[in-house]
Amino acid sequence: MRLGKIIVDIDGLDLSKNDIDLLQHPFVGGVILFARNFLSVDQIINLIESIKQIRSPSLIIYVDQEGGRVQRFKEEMTVLPAISMLGEKYKNDGEDSLILSKELGWLIGYELRCIGIDVNTAPVLDINYNRSNVMQGRCFSEDPKKVSLLSEAFIIGTKQSGISSICKHYPGHGYAKTDSHIELPQDNRGLKTIFNDDLMPYKKAIKLGIEGIMTSHVLYKNIDQYPPTLSSKWLQILKNDLRYKGLIFSDDLSMNALKDFGDIEDNVLKSLEVGCDCIFICNNRKKVEHILDNLVLDMSDDISNKLINLSRNRIKDNFKINKRRLSVINNLKKIADKKQIEIKL
Repeated sequence: MRLGKIIVDIDGLDLSKNDIDLLQHPFVGGVILFARNFLSVDQIINLIESIKQIRSPSLIIYVDQEGGRVQRFKEEMTVLPAISMLGEKYKNDGEDSLILSKELGWLIGYELRCIGIDVNTAPVLDINYNRSNVMQGRCFSEDPKKVSLLSEAFIIGTKQSGISSICKHYPGHGYAKTDSHIELPQDNRGLKTIFNDDLMPYKKAIKLGIEGIMTSHVLYKNIDQYPPTLSSKWLQILKNDLRYKGLIFSDDLSMNALKDFGDIEDNVLKSLEVGCDCIFICNNRKKVEHILDNLVLDMSDDISNKLINLSRNRIKDNFKINKRRLSVINNLKKIADKKQIEIKL
């Protein structure tokens, strides 16, 4: 059996009959979990195992575990700092900040693997242009070179943990002011500027073999009339100019940013047609059911095999006593004690 291209969510702490029926649909290939799905480490391990038992090959389990205000799982796990902390530290101690970025990438991936997650949708590769509230704290730095260096170290750490990763939001959400959950953000810069600055971290990530890249719902109006999620031009740049061969994921198609380009059903087809491999559709079960019941989607062996390769076996460690983890937490606490950053651990 193949894995499908649609990634969906579930409502609660365990699977309902409706969830199980939905997840058995051949067009579904994965589940993204949110804070509402998490109560404790034991509970989330059981939930993930129950999801993985539904299909063979098992569905891929995703989460947004960036750190800071975008962290879905907290109780009994490390409450992570925002990655902007690393950029602040870099100003005073570049070498140590790179080491800590690698260790933080490892820590996040290690904890997620210990509970059974396959894919983390991190790191964020956007540049902080101090224009967007939605990106506050989520970017490594205001400097593209520092973002590139820190994200490179972070990805090396994630590779050491064994987690699969999706970096985002291609080609860059940092310059656009508005929140794509609410409306369509716009970026009026030219391609040369974006290519030289915003795409710099992607070049590093691709060389490191990042497993996935997520498209943004931003309109770069001087470059194309469609946002990258619906743009063959932007995806050809990714594949041809940047020589990216991995999986391309859309950001959540339920966001209001895309409503002027068609309803969700239309945008699923458009996104797949222009080159996205997998589609996130979150927090809209009725639309998901309608899409699965009414659309005919290509079932590609190549994409299915790449998705299967994202799967990771759970590390059956008691991560709370892992020495490397405790060392990383101790280093993070030292930063907090020096008042370089406020952080709860």
